Amino acid sequence: MKYQKIFEDRPILWLLIPALVAFFVTLIPTLKYSWPLGSDIFYHVHMAKLYLQQGLVYWDPLTSAPFGRPIFYPPLFHLLLLSLGSFFGDVFQGARFLQPFSSMLVVLSFSYVAYKLNKSILVGISAGFFIFFSLVFQRFMLSGPENLALILFPLAIYGFYLSIENKNYRYAVISGILGGLTLLTHLLSALCLFLVTSIYSLIISVKNKSALQYLIVFLFCAFLVASIWWLPLLVKYGFVFNSSSDPPYFMSLLKYPKFFGVITLIFALLGAILMIKRRCKQDILILTILISLLVLSNLYYLGVPVMSNRILTFALFPLVVMAGLGVEFLKTKFEEKQISRKIFYILISMVYLYAVFIGYNMLADVDNGVPWLRASDSQLDIAQWFQANGDKKSVVIAYGDPVIVAVAEQPVALGGYGQGTVKSIDVEKYSTGKATKSDYLKDGVGYVVLSSGAETPPYTHLVYKNRDFAIYMFDS
Repeated sequence: MKYQKIFEDRPILWLLIPALVAFFVTLIPTLKYSWPLGSDIFYHVHMAKLYLQQGLVYWDPLTSAPFGRPIFYPPLFHLLLLSLGSFFGDVFQGARFLQPFSSMLVVLSFSYVAYKLNKSILVGISAGFFIFFSLVFQRFMLSGPENLALILFPLAIYGFYLSIENKNYRYAVISGILGGLTLLTHLLSALCLFLVTSIYSLIISVKNKSALQYLIVFLFCAFLVASIWWLPLLVKYGFVFNSSSDPPYFMSLLKYPKFFGVITLIFALLGAILMIKRRCKQDILILTILISLLVLSNLYYLGVPVMSNRILTFALFPLVVMAGLGVEFLKTKFEEKQISRKIFYILISMVYLYAVFIGYNMLADVDNGVPWLRASDSQLDIAQWFQANGDKKSVVIAYGDPVIVAVAEQPVALGGYGQGTVKSIDVEKYSTGKATKSDYLKDGVGYVVLSSGAETPPYTHLVYKNRDFAIYMFDS
């Protein structure tokens, strides 16, 4: 009874339930594997180690070698990794430690804002559980800037919404600061945030002209905070975004059920019925976010190269809020038809349990070694060979070279985050054996890593081989 009273006095504690489920589901692979999950994390670990050794610099000499490149990736997440790495004595262990907390906080952020917008614990807790139906939950299990930005994303939007509703510039300033931190964390997240807040302001300004004033304050504070890091970088190097580095990824509407989850979409449709009936400002906000991001993700049809899946990750927030409203709508219908509350709660509990089951089953992809979810043992073995035997100065040509630069601090030709690449050597020339001896000398290439069984490149000899890869060293 004592514990029941705690939940009655503080109903917001119910929101911790889906967040804690996310924590413990993510804790399973965190404890199972000694390396952090994901392939992108190795670039971020490299950046954290670079800052740890050189301070907050703007130049990375170890990637895009032998040229190096300006650091166009925002630093906030890397500084967080640096801090955790200093505490644990190892940046990789800091990244592992962050995984379950990152997953938990993303779910909690979504649930909390869903609850605050609708003043309903049922909507908030349901929004949290509906996340597990989506493939996006796999990304939430990873340590990365995108997840840190996803924690800030709903909070910044809610703060901005409050500024207009309460006619209070303080909320605009606070949400602007959160927007600035997002801009210091992940550029795509900041783009999505500024897009949806701007469109919402324009819609609301039709009846409330002052909405644009709060948008100006919000954007001013966001760019002011972000200028701490971005302004010196842009003054020194200008802005670089190499869109050709990663091929665009288009997701058709037919893939939405698998991506978002069929059950989430069904309940979101029920939620849409409730939203259309009541037409509140928070409903306009949620629909604005969803429609804006869906349109942005489908610009591919107009010839704009976009990463649809990454943009749709942010669309999950309004969808689970709508799905939570769908649960509220279903409850109302049960009450109208005087159906027992027990039946409703049994039904929704089964939905929640099934969501947890689906989320848990997504761990199978981690165990199966899906490349973007986990670096392979062979990749890690190659990186550890360079850690023990690399000369720390010659350039490495390799698939998955962020693992090598992060583990061994050996210069690599690419190094991850291709959008920030200014100049790089012709990697294909080396991997296909077309490089001349003068090419090796000019580019400072000392090692080429190829798939096991590939022909030995000219002017090199085999120095190490495992099940999947072979390392060839230049005969200088």
